[in-house]
Amino acid sequence: MQKEPAGKHSPKPLQGYKVLDFSAVFAGPICTRLLSDCGASVIKIEPTVGGDVIRGPSGNSRLFAHFNAGKQSAAINLNSNEGQGLARKLAEDADIVIENYRPGVMAKFGLDYASLTQDRDDLVYCSISGFGQTGPFVHHAAYAPIAHAASGFDAVFTAAQPEIDQPPPVWGIMVADMLTGAYAFGAIQTALLGREKTGKGDYIDVTMMESMMMLIPGQIQNAQLDNPPAPGGFHPIRVKDGFVTICIVSAKNLRCLCEAIQRPDVLTDKRYQLGERAKNITSFIAQIEAWSSEFTAIECEQKLNQHEVPCSIYNSPADLFSHPQLIERESFNRFSDATSNFLIQNPPFKFANTDISTSNTAPALGQQTHAILSSKLDLSELELKTLAAKQIIN
Repeated sequence: MQKEPAGKHSPKPLQGYKVLDFSAVFAGPICTRLLSDCGASVIKIEPTVGGDVIRGPSGNSRLFAHFNAGKQSAAINLNSNEGQGLARKLAEDADIVIENYRPGVMAKFGLDYASLTQDRDDLVYCSISGFGQTGPFVHHAAYAPIAHAASGFDAVFTAAQPEIDQPPPVWGIMVADMLTGAYAFGAIQTALLGREKTGKGDYIDVTMMESMMMLIPGQIQNAQLDNPPAPGGFHPIRVKDGFVTICIVSAKNLRCLCEAIQRPDVLTDKRYQLGERAKNITSFIAQIEAWSSEFTAIECEQKLNQHEVPCSIYNSPADLFSHPQLIERESFNRFSDATSNFLIQNPPFKFANTDISTSNTAPALGQQTHAILSSKLDLSELELKTLAAKQIIN
């Protein structure tokens, strides 16, 4: 059970900011969930039929809960003129608008930055896309694996593997979505700080391709050299029951490792010094495995940690719920809805004086549609029923 954080009753840092969220799936929703965790009021605009695709057949999947906890849902048909008009009126009251439609779609709806800022200049508007809002790839479809391949990240990943001529990786992790959402989260708050100084908002164009490129700065720099150095890397170390990972990046790391494995000769071997080690990585790993193969992963990790060697066993997702470090940090919050009870992860950052744990509820499709339109647009019950009958809202 999540315990009450001690002394954390200050207002959340983004309390009072209003977000209109036109995003779906992962990149946009993780950004707006973090904004919500930090206190912003987030209204998620969803299609009237099905809603965000990650709701799944049940309408409220665990994945949807992770990305949309704490938000309100308004189901509005943006393919109708009346629905577009309702959304434009809601945007008049928003501090932040975020969307991840294909470039040009929001302009077709009259909900793009230029349309929404005709009579105001304080709006912070963020667009997330695969390749950006301009350029020859502007209309190319993009999901996370596309960005992984296009950015050079997959080529770097593949080249680092010991097998020769293996195909690029098959991804089960949407790195580009999560990373792009994090950059959007930071960019939005930077724009809000700018607005505090100038009174003016801004337009933010965040791309998945460029976000992924930020993960390979060394390789991008080496690609500009005639004779690039041998690529470094961190390789799994075999133990009795699997593998551990060890990261040796400094002279101190190497000294600690050699003390742990009781191999002072490795410490003085020129082949294993910084600058030469990458060329001799196979031999270097063999020296370590001559020692590590005598221990289990847990034993190996314990012995290495005793000597301050950066290392870890390979945890599975199921291991995380009982991980002592994550328990201490209260990294999960318990979520409950009508049909299930499960854990979702809190933000990966904490504030000393404010509790920003994620909400333990997520909205049903269009759960707050009538309440939002009634309170913010002053629509009567008759007007709401008429809109619902015309399938403009749910």
